[in-house]
Amino acid sequence: MAATASATRYVIFSVSGRTLALPAESVRRFLPLPRLDRPPAAPTLVAGLFRYQGRAVPVLRLDLLFGFEAAPPELYAPLFLTDWDGRPLALLADRVFNILPVPDAERTAADPGLSFNGCAVATIPHGTGTATVIDPSRLLTEAEDRLLAAFQAIADERLARLGAAEAVEGTAGAAGGTAR
Repeated sequence: MAATASATRYVIFSVSGRTLALPAESVRRFLPLPRLDRPPAAPTLVAGLFRYQGRAVPVLRLDLLFGFEAAPPELYAPLFLTDWDGRPLALLADRVFNILPVPDAERTAADPGLSFNGCAVATIPHGTGTATVIDPSRLLTEAEDRLLAAFQAIADERLARLGAAEAVEGTAGAAGGTAR
């Protein structure tokens, strides 16, 4: 029996006209762009926040993160829900092309010194060109990670207080309704 070549599945997508790829295993779910709340203290790279399964999820603008030409997200822009150090994080893209397996032999290593924080780790073939493979664990520096974690903790705390206030109002309304 012949040995089969190993392959890795990638999500191929675009940001500001550039073709990028993430390992498919790093993407928990694809989501349509929801209405985003943009608190005044949000870091520039954060497009906004949305609530998902009781958590505040920051949405990172990959165009700004990578220093590409900034463009407002389109109505149907896709989000990739990922985990960042145990916290949900969404990445904003322009378009998803496909999810496909690429034989590991076709992956060409990139010089990590050519990208910020070494996040561009390889190139893979896609169509008539290539896609730059991004290592999701290298998207943010340690300082950016700490700032994002603090921002997300504040947003989660606000959501928890809002949920507690809604629960109290709901209980008061229910109690008031039975006293009539």
